[in-house]
Order: sequence, then structure tokens, then C-alpha cells
Amino acid sequence: MAGAIRYRSGIDALTGARISGVAHLAQSLDKIWSTRLGERVMRLEFGSDLRSLLGEDLTPAIALLIYNELVASAARFEPEYVVTQLQLVMLTEGGALGLRHAGLYFPEGRFGNFDIAVPLTLPAKPLEKKGA
Repeated sequence: MAGAIRYRSGIDALTGARISGVAHLAQSLDKIWSTRLGERVMRLEFGSDLRSLLGEDLTPAIALLIYNELVASAARFEPEYVVTQLQLVMLTEGGALGLRHAGLYFPEGRFGNFDIAVPLTLPAKPLEKKGA
């Protein structure tokens, strides 16, 4: 089938169902942002340093570091997405931080094809400091 978009697919981590496209992208970003550096045995460089930043009082400088870490880790490990907007939408006394992000989704970015670009806004999901 010439010209068909080759969406990446995989397995939903919670349900075991097959997922592809935007659902797979959202799960991938969540995995990148929730994995501490050095946590994966065979991929020690995979993940982000967000968890250490979430343990700090939120100041403008820390917010900038969080935004930077989100963008940099997505750029390092997710070739199908470029973050173009970040917005703080929730902050709780318990330490949860909700960020809405938007960007460009490239369904074939992993193949180096950036001709197909879809503007995408993903819903805010709270980031929380887990464990020590």
C-alpha cells in the first residue's frame, strides 16, 4: 500500500490492548518523563531528571528547569514529537504538578520523514514525586 502512513504501534501498559498513533506517542512520553535516569538496567541513559526537580519548592527558576527537562528528554528519546508549548495548569498542596503540552506529531519521524506534521495538544497529566 504505497503512500500509507506507517504508524508506530505497541501494547498499552495498563490494559494490554494494541495501541498505535497518538495513544502510543502519549504512552511513550509518559514513560520517558516518569523514568528516572539510571533506572533501566540496560538503558541507563533513558528517561529524564524530572523527579529530582519535583522535590523542590516551585520557583520561576525551578519551573524553567522542569520545562527544559521536558523538552530536552522528549527531543532525545521521541523522534515523532516536538514540544512547542508548555503550560502549568495545576499545582496541588500534595506536590502534584500538571502540565499541558502541545507540539507537532510526526507519525513517520522515526524513519526520518518529517513531511507529515500534525499539530497536537495532549491533556494535562499530573507529575508527582514518587519514592525517594
